[in-house]
Amino acid sequence: MKINVDSNSEGGYVAISILLILTAVVLGIIVTVAQLGIGEGQVSLALSKGEDTLTFAEGCVEDAMLKARADPNFGPVGSEVTIVHEGLSCKIKVISKNVSPPFTWNMKVQTDTTVTKYNRIIEVFFDRPPTGIILTSWKEVTTF
Repeated sequence: MKINVDSNSEGGYVAISILLILTAVVLGIIVTVAQLGIGEGQVSLALSKGEDTLTFAEGCVEDAMLKARADPNFGPVGSEVTIVHEGLSCKIKVISKNVSPPFTWNMKVQTDTTVTKYNRIIEVFFDRPPTGIILTSWKEVTTF
């Protein structure tokens, strides 16, 4: 029995064509996923979501408490102090403070609404003894 092998066989061309098509599809998927990841990071940086704004406001509260811990003269009562972090800002208003024992503080923090459409205001009460910070109340409120 003889098998004729045609020298004009196109089997190799089909295999190469399939390989090229699969490579193009895989590259398309990789580029799409990479672009979605970049876009997601930009949304997070712009703080366009309410959850991100609350997280930023909470970070501002922590910064303000650390500043109050380091300097008992931080933020005169009734005045507003602005903290800027990575191009975003928040306002801190010290409502009341006692600079002698028991060192109680009440302050409010508000996010900058020029960057984000969400306004978050957090009111915090804490004690500032010589050895740390004792948090007594932390809540989101509606007025600054």
